[in-house]
Formats: sequence, structure tokens, C-alpha cells
Amino acid sequence: MVPIDRQGLVLLMEAGYVYLGLTLFDEAREVFEGITVLAPNNEIPHVAIGTSFFAQMKYDKAVQSYRKALKIKQDSAYARAFLGEALFFLGKREEALSELEKALLLDPQGTSGAFAKSLKDAIKNGFVPPPHAGKH
Repeated sequence: MVPIDRQGLVLLMEAGYVYLGLTLFDEAREVFEGITVLAPNNEIPHVAIGTSFFAQMKYDKAVQSYRKALKIKQDSAYARAFLGEALFFLGKREEALSELEKALLLDPQGTSGAFAKSLKDAIKNGFVPPPHAGKH
């Protein structure tokens, strides 16, 4: 394996997100999967893989990826917030709220906590996923 520094990993992640932004989901996943080999102890590329599935409304596969991320870093507020979102779109409201609460507790002042709080508040205020959600 070729050693790669943090800056190289960041650059690769950005390349994956460019593919994601272009809706080239398979290509994005290939980049992110490659990063999981280069950085096997980092949960972030697994979250990115989940995000690519989420963007395709493949919420069950997104959940699987987020859970892989949590096996690497159990206290990842980032992975828990995205897991909560995917669970909610799968129709698992209570489980989603539980994960969002965990994310908020892990990162009360950060961006993952803010995302979890805003989604949790939206759910409590009646937000429901679109009708096509949860069918993948």
C-alpha cells in the first residue's frame, strides 16, 4: 500500500464529492471505497459512501454504510447524524430520533450537532419524508 498523508486524503475526498455533485454516483463510490483502503481506520469515507446511496434514495444501503462508519468510530457525531437522517427517510422515526439525539450529545456545538438538532426539530414539527422515500 502506498502511504498517503492527510492532505492527499482530503484531495481524494474532494474528488469523490465532485463526482457526487455531478451525480456520477458509481464513480464517487469508487473513489470513496478506494479511500477506505488507504485509510481503514477513518469513518469519513464510509459516511461519504452512505451519502452517495442517500442521494440515490437507497436509504437502506446508506444505513449500512453509516453503520460501517460507526464500527470504526462509535462516537462519530458525523456518522450518527447521517444515520439518523437515513433512518428517518426509511420510516424509522423513533430510531432516527435516538441517533440524532446521540449526535447532538456528542457534538453539541459543532456542525454535526447542529445538523442533528435541525433535523430533530423539523421531525418534531411535523416534517415527513417525501412519498417516494423509504421504498428502496
